[in-house]
Amino acid sequence: VSTIIENPHKGIRWESISGLKNLGIAEFVPTDTNSCMMKVRMTLVAPRLVATLFPGASVFLEDFLQDKLLKWSLEMFRDVVKGDLALERGDVELGDALFGAVEGKANAIEATLSNPPMTGDDVNGSSR
Repeated sequence: VSTIIENPHKGIRWESISGLKNLGIAEFVPTDTNSCMMKVRMTLVAPRLVATLFPGASVFLEDFLQDKLLKWSLEMFRDVVKGDLALERGDVELGDALFGAVEGKANAIEATLSNPPMTGDDVNGSSR
């Protein structure tokens, strides 16, 4: 569920309705007439079972989401905006390249998250 906010700066406030419980706000603060700075604040709530069984899991989860997933997502968002601006200027080659890069990165992230890490045995082809 999200809400558009207008004051003091334009932005988006959200709260998850499925998956990992999270809520936050993304504000767009003007820096001059042609650009802005995006400020993101986000709170994550570790599932109760995970928090009970692994007391440090919420810190690990928050670090992973902040340092990896959120960073990757914001970089992809930036590239989508840049690609859209390039297409608006008529630079189809740059726009297509940026959109292709975003798609490639999204596929790599999905593959990373859905496949368990390889061990030395997996690399060498032996099984025990």
